[in-house]
Amino acid sequence: MFFRRTKFFLVFVSLFFSFEFVFTSVAHENSESTANDITGGDFTLNSPDGPLSLQDLRGSVVLLFFGYTSCPNVCPISLATISNVLAEMSPAELEKTRTLFISLDPERDNLELLKKYTNYFHPNIVGLTDEISVLKKVAARYGIKYERSLKPESTLGYVISHSSDIIIVDPGGIVRKTFPHDTDTAPLLKELKLLLRVTTL
Repeated sequence: MFFRRTKFFLVFVSLFFSFEFVFTSVAHENSESTANDITGGDFTLNSPDGPLSLQDLRGSVVLLFFGYTSCPNVCPISLATISNVLAEMSPAELEKTRTLFISLDPERDNLELLKKYTNYFHPNIVGLTDEISVLKKVAARYGIKYERSLKPESTLGYVISHSSDIIIVDPGGIVRKTFPHDTDTAPLLKELKLLLRVTTL
């Protein structure tokens, strides 16, 4: 079932890239794990429905993932994994779970595009963006390293190498754990359910 769902989402994302971006195989980004010096903390960014802060989601378990919609492999794999995890949760659990996809490419990733992109995966995934100066500060607080490199031979003209961990924030706003972007669904689902159980005690 997991592999069918993952294939389903990747097919949609592949079509999305093909028709929306005319994406070429030259566009490639490197990924690495986040640093251990995550300070975390509240932030406010723009969502398709208006400003959204981490503080607004107190009481919910929040998954953070930094990337960009033109990312050819790491981001769609990560969001497909998250989507598969969310699909295994009950309606009550989903009410207390949110995923924030924070774009590191505000030049291309406007709010309309982010909403369209995240909707391919799951309604509980919300796309966020802002000015690059604001995004840099948020990324630094969550140990995210990223670099934009020019690639004249690609259709996009550039790629973004970025840290790729999925960051788990508990209902109190504290970073609890990180998972590699290519994690299996089982350990991620287990961690979310554990945090949700603690919340209801």
